[in-house]
Amino acid sequence: MAKEKRIAQAAALIMVVTLAGRFFGFIREMLTARHFPAELVDTYLVAYTLPNIFGITMTGAFLAAFIPTFTQLIVNGQKERAWRVASTVLNAILLFFSALVILGIIFSPFVVDVLAPGFAGERLDVTVKLMRIMFPTLLFACLSGITSGILNSFDHFILPSIGPALASLTVVASILFLEPSLGIYALAVGTLAGLFLQLLIQIPAVPRLGFRYQWVLDLKDPLVRQIGVLIVPVLIGVGIGQANILIDRMLASQLPGGSITALNYANQIMQLPMGIFVQAISIPIFPALSALAAQNDQAGLERTMSKGFNYYSLLLTPITVGLMVLSVPAVRAILERGEFTPENTAATAIALFWYALGILPSAIRDLITRVFYALQDTSTPVKVGAVSVTLHIILNFVLVRFMSHAGLALATSLATMINMLILGWILWRRVGGWALKGQLILLGKSALAAVLMGFAVLEIDRLLFRYLGGTTEIDKVLQLTGAISAGFLIYLLVMWLLKVEEVQVLVVTFRQKIQGLLSRFVFRNTHS
Repeated sequence: MAKEKRIAQAAALIMVVTLAGRFFGFIREMLTARHFPAELVDTYLVAYTLPNIFGITMTGAFLAAFIPTFTQLIVNGQKERAWRVASTVLNAILLFFSALVILGIIFSPFVVDVLAPGFAGERLDVTVKLMRIMFPTLLFACLSGITSGILNSFDHFILPSIGPALASLTVVASILFLEPSLGIYALAVGTLAGLFLQLLIQIPAVPRLGFRYQWVLDLKDPLVRQIGVLIVPVLIGVGIGQANILIDRMLASQLPGGSITALNYANQIMQLPMGIFVQAISIPIFPALSALAAQNDQAGLERTMSKGFNYYSLLLTPITVGLMVLSVPAVRAILERGEFTPENTAATAIALFWYALGILPSAIRDLITRVFYALQDTSTPVKVGAVSVTLHIILNFVLVRFMSHAGLALATSLATMINMLILGWILWRRVGGWALKGQLILLGKSALAAVLMGFAVLEIDRLLFRYLGGTTEIDKVLQLTGAISAGFLIYLLVMWLLKVEEVQVLVVTFRQKIQGLLSRFVFRNTHS
């Protein structure tokens, strides 16, 4: 019970730290948009594509493969062997990725040609220089993944969670202080320094756990080989998810300048509410799924999964419609200043409009994927992911011809929907089906309320624009805030009128809280 309480407290703290990291990441994007033209940001994004994808893929794979083996040794009291395995893995990463970084720096011109076939001249030269600066981030990210795994195995979660926030803050500082002298290269230097600091803050904590580094490379150790075997399917699974970004940027590089940046900013704006609400639901639900699967409690598993589906429908359906309706005001309020022009706003807003369609399918896909993991089936999501990537590529080539970069955003959302539907259908057959009626009714009510909210918000936004003028920074923020607030209240009202149980419970709880506060206020005044 004490351990469960510690995990719950850690989860809450991690969520706060993660949200702080997303906030600082958002500030980083806002400053980037303000200080650098979109065409120049394209070069940075392409230059960081390969190191970032490699880093994310390898970190996720090492964490998934290393933690179970390492934790098992610690639990069994084999600490010395655990440290020896950890040293071997660290040394293998250090040697392999150091060589990969050197090769990446040498062959950066060739890599950029492959990643951005539409780049030429100065644009190509700047991208190559930026990539050479940032390629070492790959090594830092992978080493950080292992140190995070070691710390997590000892229930030390905070330092690894602080890393992304620190990395974003470092880039923010680099933009503010180095941009006047280094220009776009300030972004690359800040990214390199941020990933190094993310690793550095974790290193002192590892020896305090008893770790003693050894220069050993025992690749014949059965446990090291086991990690190598476990890492392959996870590598494929994580890599498939990152492949979509790679494909989008390769195609966007052949479009007008600023297209890559528009897609990136639109995705960042979409990810902010996704990160807040999806994580708030996933933290308590995903561990529960694993526990219920371990107990063979299929009824509980289906009940918990349905609850997650309902929460996602309630929260993410209005967010989807809201982002589509308010795509232009949102981008104007958040990004349109300095080097970010009204033309950049239009390009980013249309991408955000189509990306928003994938918000709910993405969340449900991840929920279904976690159910497969809870059932100890990691191969099905990988296979379906491979099909999804293939469809994504086909949709990209078709839609980009008619819709430019907006077609790439729509292709991403459609591929996500198809992925979700295929996974859901396979799971349905696997478990023998479950009661969908209640979920579909709630989804229908959420969709109806969200559409009505959308029409109302569209008109409210126009009225606020006429009244406020929308010329100053405060006007843009007030217009967006007013429209969002009105939309929230309208959505709640419609859902309450539709007698949605979760909303009625929320309204009753809120009313009781207000009545309690008023009662205490009246009691204090009458006895003062």
